[in-house]
Amino acid sequence: MSQLAASSAPAAPGIGRDRSLSALVVFEVLAIFVFGPLASVHDASRHVFVFNFCFIILAGIFAIARHTRTAKLLVGLGVVLIPLQPVALYLGLLWLTTIHILLFVAFLLLLSWIILAHVFRRSRINLHCILGAVAVYLHLGLIFALLGTLLVLHVGDGAYSFTQPLETEHVRLLSRMTYFSFTTLTSVGFGDITPVFPLAGSLANLEALCGQLFPAILLARLVSMELESRHAE
Repeated sequence: MSQLAASSAPAAPGIGRDRSLSALVVFEVLAIFVFGPLASVHDASRHVFVFNFCFIILAGIFAIARHTRTAKLLVGLGVVLIPLQPVALYLGLLWLTTIHILLFVAFLLLLSWIILAHVFRRSRINLHCILGAVAVYLHLGLIFALLGTLLVLHVGDGAYSFTQPLETEHVRLLSRMTYFSFTTLTSVGFGDITPVFPLAGSLANLEALCGQLFPAILLARLVSMELESRHAE
């Protein structure tokens, strides 16, 4: 009976194999914790940091297996973002970087929605669910990093207070804001970057709130999924 229940458990349509989500998580970890910090001190790491985001987009597309209307929209955004990513960051044009950031935020939001909607339809907790949850958590940090970068580009020095000189080069600025975003998301807050502009403070508060609520809601959902699965068996 338990074998029948396990075999008839609903799969997660629309999401690729675990290796696709694994690749997505690996590329995001490399961008956030390896190439991002190095981008502020090494020119070669800047190029790797930029193109690593292209691999994140590709991995996100390959993680979507079923061609639903939402998935097609995600693929369309990805096709536009892959060539736009290096062009926008290297040219340094404000209007082009603004379009790139807004499209990238939309891509990450849509990808997170698809992952949460499909991965957590499974009744048993497995590697697929864990990878999906980690990917969405990393997406939150990247989304706020992009929004913070956009705010600095439009407001300037009045957006945040930096203990070190503010980087005007777009790639290095994105690297600094990625660092700040994840210290805020995890509620660490070293104090070397402080929101000054009111909207910057609102973004920081919202990110800190998401950083607290998402793990709590996620844990509750995982526990309920496991209990439902055991009850069905």
